[in-house]
Amino acid sequence: MASAKPGNSQEPLVNVRKYDSSIIAEHEQSDMQVYTGESILVRDTVARKLAAVNKQLKADSNLRLRVVYGFLHPKVQEKYFRERKAALRRDNPELSEYKLIRLVHDFIAVPDVAGHPMGAAVDLTLVDNSNNPIDIGNEISDYPNPDIIKTFAKVNPDQASYRKILHDAMAAQGFAPFYGEWWHFSYGDREWAAFYGKEAAIYGVIDYTNV
Repeated sequence: MASAKPGNSQEPLVNVRKYDSSIIAEHEQSDMQVYTGESILVRDTVARKLAAVNKQLKADSNLRLRVVYGFLHPKVQEKYFRERKAALRRDNPELSEYKLIRLVHDFIAVPDVAGHPMGAAVDLTLVDNSNNPIDIGNEISDYPNPDIIKTFAKVNPDQASYRKILHDAMAAQGFAPFYGEWWHFSYGDREWAAFYGKEAAIYGVIDYTNV
């Protein structure tokens, strides 16, 4: 888990499509719609960087981004973490609390480390110019297949190529990948800070009641 300190930037949340309306933004779950409606929100710098990624993908590969998750309310993150922890505790009763939490973190980030409640993380994939999904090997959050969801999993050559295109385009704009999930990237959170060897994150968890 990330050891970098949390940040305190007050940068606002904005619509993920603010700087490029050709980015596809579609909720795959309804957990945030009660808070944000149909909008997917991220920090302003994250939105700017995603626009740059999308521009490069269109120019180089005739591809576009499809974002399905951005900011996640801290209460929702906490709920998912508790549920996953309880399930893994049932399956692994021999684990210590420390080892259990580390295992949970592989699937659902510890709430005070997670990038989504900071507005710093996104879950995304690729579509073509007709909005058809690109086959990258499996669906986002397809956890029943824990090996295939890893960035460098053994998938067919075309799927591996698309994963590399997405990875390289995001990394070029300074996003940190999470190699346990090919679709998850972040900028400015504690995982990002740890990945790039920084002492502190840019952002902290957002108190959504004050947004």
